[in-house]
Amino acid sequence: MRLSIISFGLGLLLTPSVQAQLFFDNNLPDAAPLIVPTTPSQVKIERTQPITLEEALAIANRSNRDIIQAQIAVNRNRAVLKEAEAARLPTVTASGSYTFNDSAQARLSNIAGGFGFDSSTISQPVTGTIGLNYNIFNSGLVETNIKAAENQLRIAELALNRVTQTVKITVVTAYYNLQNTDENVRIQDKSVQNSQRSLRDTQALERAGVGTKFDVLQSQVQLANAQQSLLDAKANQLIARRELARQIEYPSNLDLSAADKIEPTTPWKLPLEDTIILALRNRSELDTEKLQREVARDRARASIAQLGPQVNLFANVDTADNFSQVGGFALGYRIGANVSISLFDGGVASAQVDQFKADQALAESRFQQAANQVRFEVEQAFINSKSRREQIDTATLAVEQSTEALRLARLRLSAGVGTQLEVIRAEDDLIRADVNRLQAIIGFNQSISDLQRAINGF
Repeated sequence: MRLSIISFGLGLLLTPSVQAQLFFDNNLPDAAPLIVPTTPSQVKIERTQPITLEEALAIANRSNRDIIQAQIAVNRNRAVLKEAEAARLPTVTASGSYTFNDSAQARLSNIAGGFGFDSSTISQPVTGTIGLNYNIFNSGLVETNIKAAENQLRIAELALNRVTQTVKITVVTAYYNLQNTDENVRIQDKSVQNSQRSLRDTQALERAGVGTKFDVLQSQVQLANAQQSLLDAKANQLIARRELARQIEYPSNLDLSAADKIEPTTPWKLPLEDTIILALRNRSELDTEKLQREVARDRARASIAQLGPQVNLFANVDTADNFSQVGGFALGYRIGANVSISLFDGGVASAQVDQFKADQALAESRFQQAANQVRFEVEQAFINSKSRREQIDTATLAVEQSTEALRLARLRLSAGVGTQLEVIRAEDDLIRADVNRLQAIIGFNQSISDLQRAINGF
């Protein structure tokens, strides 16, 4: 049989399923529509926006989903801590009841008594209770739970820090990659220009009768290869732009370009040993494992505390009345204490303690593993930074030398004492030296960022 209730305010007949629907509709926020672009104009790139690395990091810090989710986890753990702290306070409850009773038994009694005095068959008892309960001793269970909640909150905050650091290094890497592709486009475009100039020179020498068709063909092949490399560089540039926009969740109708100039950042000042010590002191992963061990110990203490005595004070105020009787109102109270202790729990607490001991051992093992990983990351970034710094100087000198070599090769070709092959080799050497210098600068900047990430000091 379908159940229903009468809504006194609206006079509507509602089934339980309708009641449930109304409850959820009134207590849940409206869901935002999930939409995707449906027309080409919505996904078309309208313009290119220059952006600095600092601006990219600021945008990512506000809009990155991983950071937002980590912040939500922090807020949730704050609420868990408030819940644990609430156990320190007393609880107050109130209850009441009203009953309208037309007693069949009273009617039978009236009939059996004849036509004498008939007692009322209707009673309307009203009762109410206000109670206060306060746990004054719980063998340390509440404080242990609070400490565990505090440590869990700290773990969530460290996770937020770690996610933020990871997002930052990801954005930095994407930005440096974009700088790399931008500069590579410049280098390959310069290569095309050099190849075009060489082709013009060889064609002029052929027309003058001092060059050969073979030299012209070599120049044409060299130009075609340079144009192919330029097309690849431009494609990589477009992909790098979209990747940076994805990392910082930039508007999809805007493209990005690197506004920062490509130049070596400030060298690392600390020696390797001091950097390792700084990283071991600052890294959030190590603090997390320390806190995880403490949480395991707190939970073990809480399991043991549940076996200890629990002392609870209570105070209740009771009221009673009967609307069918005159002067039926009464008031009373109760005060007392409850003491309980677990004599045997079947070994549940002991099993829980064993579980938490295992959690503690895992945290200690992960701590040592994380410490070793931190040291390796510092050493790797430190060695790379030193190597890249030296490579910058070497590659810069190579660019100067290969530029001069190309100039001389062209002079030799125009004077008739050189060959087109020498010019092609000189152009290849210049491109290689230019690319090596670019990669050395980008690699050096990346290694410094890796060092900053390794010491949790981004």
